Amino acid sequence: MIKTKQSLLFMLALLLCGTSVKSQTRAVTELGDTIYVYNNGTWSFEIQEEAPVVNEFDFLNQILDIDTIQKPYSYPANAKKQVKSERNQFAVKYNDKIWKRIPPATLNEEAEIAFQAKHTDIWCVIITEVTPIDADKLFKIAKKMMEENTGGIAKIKKTEVRTVNENQIFYGKLETDFSGINFIFNSYYFSNEKGSVQFVTWTSSTLHELNKDLIQDLLNGFVVLDQPS
Repeated sequence: MIKTKQSLLFMLALLLCGTSVKSQTRAVTELGDTIYVYNNGTWSFEIQEEAPVVNEFDFLNQILDIDTIQKPYSYPANAKKQVKSERNQFAVKYNDKIWKRIPPATLNEEAEIAFQAKHTDIWCVIITEVTPIDADKLFKIAKKMMEENTGGIAKIKKTEVRTVNENQIFYGKLETDFSGINFIFNSYYFSNEKGSVQFVTWTSSTLHELNKDLIQDLLNGFVVLDQPS
C-alpha cells in the first residue's frame, strides 16, 4: 500500500534542501585514475569540500506517454451512496453493496476517505492537499514515494487524460512487487484551485484481472463539485 510519511507539500519542502556531505573516500579506478567518492553516491576527479549536489527533483522531469481518451466516463447507475470531501471539492458516488467505508488512518495517516471491497481484497484511499499540484506531477510523486517505500521499481503501465463526469482527470496505472506479491495501482489524480486529490486503488495483479470493472466503477464515481458563484 502507499504509506505517505509526510504530506506532499512537506515532502517537496524537504526535497528543496540540497544534500551536502563533506566526507569523501579516495579510490583508484581500474584505469589507474584517482577519484573521490562521496556518501551520496557521486564522485569527482578533484577533491571537493562538499559533494556535488544531486537534484532531487529530476524525477518530476520524466516524460510520460499520455494518451487522451475521447470516450467520456461517468459513474454507474448503481452508485447510490455518496461521500463528500471536507472542503467540498469533490464527491464520490459508490455502490455500498460492493464497497464499504473504513477509517482512513487504518490504510494511510494522510487519507481523508478510504474504501475496502466487501467481498475481495481491494483497497482505496483518497488523499487531499490544500496546495494545487499539477495532476501529472502528483502521479510522478506517488510513483517516487512508492519506490522509496517498497525499495523496488514502480512500472508505469498506462497514463491517460480522461473526461470523467465532465471534468478532465489524469489516470495512472502502476505495477510493483512488494513482499513477493505483484500489485496493481489504478488511480485518478486531480487538481484545481481548491487543492490536489489522489484517488488510489490497489490489489494484487490476479485480483485486478478479475475485478477490473469493479475498480473502474469506483474510480468513475469521482465527481468534481461546482464552485460557488
